[in-house]
Amino acid sequence: MKVLTLQFALWIAFAGLLAANLQSEETPGTAVALNAAAVKAYQAKNYAGFLDYEKRAHALEPANPRYLYNVACGESLTGNAAEAIRLLNELVARKLDLGAEADDDFAPIRKTAEWAAFEKKLGELRRPVVQSEVAFKLDEPGLLATGIVVDSKTGDTYIASVRQRKIVRRTMAGAVSDFTHAQDGFLAGGSLAIDLPRHILFASSSGVPFMRDAKKEEDGQSGIFAFDIEPGKNFGGLVRKVMLPGDGKKHFLNALLVDREGNLYVSDSLASGIYRLGRGAQELEVFIPSTVFRATQGLAFSSDEKTLYVADFSDGVWALDIGSKERRHLDGPAEVWLAGLDGLSRTGNSFIAVQIGVRPERVLRLNLDAKGERISTVEILEMNHPEYDEPIHGAVEGKTFVYVANSQLGLGNGQTGAFAGERAHPTVVLRLPIE
Repeated sequence: MKVLTLQFALWIAFAGLLAANLQSEETPGTAVALNAAAVKAYQAKNYAGFLDYEKRAHALEPANPRYLYNVACGESLTGNAAEAIRLLNELVARKLDLGAEADDDFAPIRKTAEWAAFEKKLGELRRPVVQSEVAFKLDEPGLLATGIVVDSKTGDTYIASVRQRKIVRRTMAGAVSDFTHAQDGFLAGGSLAIDLPRHILFASSSGVPFMRDAKKEEDGQSGIFAFDIEPGKNFGGLVRKVMLPGDGKKHFLNALLVDREGNLYVSDSLASGIYRLGRGAQELEVFIPSTVFRATQGLAFSSDEKTLYVADFSDGVWALDIGSKERRHLDGPAEVWLAGLDGLSRTGNSFIAVQIGVRPERVLRLNLDAKGERISTVEILEMNHPEYDEPIHGAVEGKTFVYVANSQLGLGNGQTGAFAGERAHPTVVLRLPIE
């Protein structure tokens, strides 16, 4: 059974930070409430009741694969092997693997011929779809690399490290050095963005328990750092540092987006709001409060910058009018599940996003219709890459998409601060053609 809780599937390293901010709201009559009732029935071994509740939840949200999966669990537990397998095959046809092979709910039907056929289809789904090449590797183990951005003027690539509290710079010639390293109060590196006309590298930075030399009082602190990247004597110097004021909550400022005027927008993946840092401002202002979205992730603009597209980890992509702040959900093909998106990079009339909230992990192209009002088609550009170990959001660089294949965030424990450094590997950055 898949209990429906909104959590970052691969950001499990931040367990304890994220879980408290993504609790299901049990409003009576909703799919979430029915799922909660189903869980109670399941725990009481009332499998007929469990199946009934999950069927009703699925009827309310037919596109949600977790409910469909739970219906399959219920069918198996109540002896309907044929229907359970049919539903699992439907999930595989949608290119989703929700872990049925290791789920005891399907033990009663694992010796059937239908199950053997299902496992064969599952094996086909798990075959790698690879179109990228390795752009480079960073030999230092234990970086836990997340944000990445390329300076189109110099060809320099900047990579943010969660564990080492720094930003690494790799020149076009391949020279690697620490651009900044735990100076000026820099915490765990999150995301990066470049304001090219003003030669500024923005970085989101937050306190997490498993970053190096973590202090208890830093946990949940978050802010924006701006660095000078104009060649010259002040290269790498801190231009601005703006921290969120203490409010008793934990924050994790995440995705960054700069408009043409130099204003910065940033999502908060813990408190689920969006902040704005005006050009030259010394304080972050609340642009969208934490009550609007459930788990804000990637941000992208429309070509005229009048619309802000927001990837919500829980339910896909939203279009937000910059002026009125009214929002609308971007519907997509019925068979495609767009939860679990990490990052959102605009290219032409489409977005590139890494999807980590499902298995197999993948890179998607989300194509908009002519009016930008819905997602017309979704393409899988890459999936099951052999280098994957918790891939994470990337950046468009010309006709390619560069992204970290192995953030390895699971090596850190967000509750205890423990770090399994003995299992760390060099960071692999992939370059994926997108045209």
